[in-house]
Amino acid sequence: MINAKLQNNSSDDAVLDVADRVRQIEIITRRLVNDTLAGQYHAVFKGRGMSFDSVREYQPGDDVRTIDWNVSARTGGVFVKQYVEERELTVLLAVDLSGSMGFGTKDRSKRDLATEIAAVLAFSALRNNDRVGLVLFSDHIEQYVPPKKGRAHVLRMIRDLLTVTPKGTRTRLDSACDYLARIVRKRSVVFLLSDFLQPDFERSLGVLARRHDLVPLAIADRAEMTLPDLGGLVALEDAETGDLAWVDTGSAAVRQHYWQRQQVARRKMEQAFRKHGCDAIDAWVGEDYLAGLVTYFRRRAARQ
Repeated sequence: MINAKLQNNSSDDAVLDVADRVRQIEIITRRLVNDTLAGQYHAVFKGRGMSFDSVREYQPGDDVRTIDWNVSARTGGVFVKQYVEERELTVLLAVDLSGSMGFGTKDRSKRDLATEIAAVLAFSALRNNDRVGLVLFSDHIEQYVPPKKGRAHVLRMIRDLLTVTPKGTRTRLDSACDYLARIVRKRSVVFLLSDFLQPDFERSLGVLARRHDLVPLAIADRAEMTLPDLGGLVALEDAETGDLAWVDTGSAAVRQHYWQRQQVARRKMEQAFRKHGCDAIDAWVGEDYLAGLVTYFRRRAARQ
């Protein structure tokens, strides 16, 4: 009986901890959206077009092409048509939960950073009355939350981002892109949050980018880019496969080779994005991701 009671208390504490974390993320991200991003998100991600709303009397400076000649003829005045933007968009947040996303320094992991950015984007969609859904993936689809509106729905997605324990450890970006291209029929905005460590995903990325407005968010940690000198041989474990490799971290040549490999991998990733017309966003653990989002929105708005 005592053990059972202790376990229940522990379970209750875990539920409270998740609820506190969800509330904390909501407070932080909604403030960022309200203060900085809401208007820029609206300006960049347009609705499906314009629909007729009403007519009003012509005013000097109005475009003569908007004159409603039928109403004008019936009333004897001059009236113009008014339109409103058909705002409702579908936004999909696809978040990588593979083993490598658990890496991180500065007291947070790449998954923590991806969760907070996904929350910012979800609240931006909510603020603009867009439908938003969630896909969690590793080497297979871990969870799919269909697009809906509403604060309760967004909070549910944040809770899933915090609590879902992936069954897979490896990354299959190609499978995730194929899944997204298959389930989302109408053209949508797809944010793909990953560290993009899988080497061969370009074909599937291209298919998804042709069908949808694809925005890759490359999540990384500066500590991954260099191999520190730890004074000699060190056993390093691959976070996705569990394989161990002994590496001579004391060798300058080994450290240089590691750095070059990281640079080559990052250039290939960036080339794949450019090839398929994807304007990617970089987000680094421990650094201000909001500046990257704002820069992206401004750059895209200027092109439009």
